[in-house]
Amino acid sequence: MSFVQIVDMSLKFHSMTATEFEYFICKQEFKYAKTMPLNPHWYCLREKCDNDKDFCDAVQYIRDHGQLEKFGKVKYTYYQLGGYKYWTMGNPINYSNGKWSTILINRALI
Repeated sequence: MSFVQIVDMSLKFHSMTATEFEYFICKQEFKYAKTMPLNPHWYCLREKCDNDKDFCDAVQYIRDHGQLEKFGKVKYTYYQLGGYKYWTMGNPINYSNGKWSTILINRALI
């Protein structure tokens, strides 16, 4: 039996400044999540970002500076900026083998 150990490798990522995070977010193309009409929100994909390290640093920024909120039975860390709240699904940024685990950043109107 083989498995992938889940380890949060986020310790190697630095937390951006607020200005760096805002600049990163402004450069992203957010797509409407049409499969979730009861929870209207948008997302940007890691694979579409120009710089993977910037994506990882932005995820770390959300986790370091956001506030916990409950959605259904699950708590997520949300960061608010410019009338939106941003969050990820809480997975490690990468698995221990380096494979991506966090692949998107969500946003919704506040």
